[in-house]
This record gives sequence, C-alpha cells and structure tokens, in this order.
Amino acid sequence: MSDFFETDDDLVLQLADLLPDDAGEVVLFARDEPLKIETDTPLIETGVVEDSHITASGTEVNGLTYSQFANGMTLYHDNDQILIIAPDI
Repeated sequence: MSDFFETDDDLVLQLADLLPDDAGEVVLFARDEPLKIETDTPLIETGVVEDSHITASGTEVNGLTYSQFANGMTLYHDNDQILIIAPDI
C-alpha cells in the first residue's frame, strides 16, 4: 500500500498546466495545504487587486493577490499558502 496520502509534501503544479480564461487570467482559491506553482516564465509583477475587477470567466478578484507573468498570464489567489516559483525579470 502506498504512503501517498501520508506524506507532508506540498502539491506542485506547473504554470503551463493551468488553463487561463480568454483574458489570460487564472483564479485559484484557498486550500488547507500549501501549493507551489513552478514555471520557467519570468514573474514581472505581484500585488493585491485594490479595485473591482471581474475576470473573463466571471470571478470578482478584488482583494486577491495577483502574479503577472511575462507570457501575459495573470494568476489570482486568496491564500498565503500559495508559493510562486519563477524567475523575476
């Protein structure tokens, strides 16, 4: 029997595996476990959305953290447990 569910390893996703909406945006919601997003695409800006913004898929992201990448993708998330691993420009 595998110990898969008994490990303390973080979940790791590749940025390229995420499917953005028509505007190049992806929204991730809070998880109980840490989540790492890895990419070779440079990270060009991070911050918090301070004004009302609704993504092309219809999600209001005001107050969420955003990470914008050189390939045009913007990732929004509401959880301090999400770690972005990408080179900076």
